[in-house]
Amino acid sequence: MSLPLIASEYRDLNGTSIQILNGPPSSLEFARIVNIARPVLIKGCFSPSTLPALSKWSDEYLMSSMHNRVISVAVTPDGLADALKLGPQGSICFTEPYTQKMPFKTFFESLCPEAKDPPNEVYYLQSQNGNLSSDDISGCEFPALKEDVPGDISWATQALGNNPEAVNLWIGDSRSITSAHSDPYENIYTLVRGQKHFTLLPPTEGWTLQGLLFGNPP
Repeated sequence: MSLPLIASEYRDLNGTSIQILNGPPSSLEFARIVNIARPVLIKGCFSPSTLPALSKWSDEYLMSSMHNRVISVAVTPDGLADALKLGPQGSICFTEPYTQKMPFKTFFESLCPEAKDPPNEVYYLQSQNGNLSSDDISGCEFPALKEDVPGDISWATQALGNNPEAVNLWIGDSRSITSAHSDPYENIYTLVRGQKHFTLLPPTEGWTLQGLLFGNPP
């Protein structure tokens, strides 16, 4: 059976629209969503009582809570972290961003439109090592914010049969871009402030990206 035919049959069975829920699903509903491997938009999933960050994370609160705490920040010339670039001899390579340690204050102020001396590089907080959930002191870079975010989501934990492997905090501006990729695990992305644009594809459409393997630069 050809890949286009599989994709066509998948669309016939599951439709082509993105499901929108106006509240958190039950564990059974979420298990069904995961089973058909389709993205879903959940509105009103959290409230300030279940996710205190929604009401607490103002600029002033974040600055006073974190201030000079040193964090790991991805630094790139153009906002494209974990992306394909021209390497030595004009070959295309997969490159990772430079990770720089800096005080939270320095990072956060660089994102403000009125920054006095904005950096030429693009700063993006994008670590995926459980920076907001790790019990390891060295792994949790945001201990002052940890209580503002739940450690798990009950309906997701029940549906998947295990606790989250990681809870991460990402902060960036309009220049921060994540390249197309696939993850080997389920993701629940919650927007606390601002906006984020996603382009999502079900697994059966992955072949349309014509993915290739690239090595790291020497």
